[in-house]
Amino acid sequence: MEPHPCLPTDKHDVEAVRRAAALSPVALEPLLPDLLEWLQDANWPVASPVADCLAGAGPALLPPLRRILRGDDGAWKYWLLELLPPRLPAPLFEALRPEIERLASAPTPEDRREEVHLAARGALAAAPG
Repeated sequence: MEPHPCLPTDKHDVEAVRRAAALSPVALEPLLPDLLEWLQDANWPVASPVADCLAGAGPALLPPLRRILRGDDGAWKYWLLELLPPRLPAPLFEALRPEIERLASAPTPEDRREEVHLAARGALAAAPG
């Protein structure tokens, strides 16, 4: 099966992210879980452009984001919290606030090892609005 032209094929595929950013939120919605995977490491060249793209995805972004924030991949949570909250519109950030507060105040041992609680505290301190 041919990869979707709006999904990066490697960590340098910024052109695919540009195509994704040009999509409407409705067209972008089915790509959200795959795009979120590119936020697993902020050192990847696609990470920042993907975060910019996702910030405009609207409320459809909330369910896949919550799945990650409730999951057990501490490194992924850390990078999500570093990259995405500063870019989110205030209403989306506020919808995620309970998850972020939980990570800030009651991190799992894995989250503590990956410093998720510190990233969550930083996101809360820099909250929009």
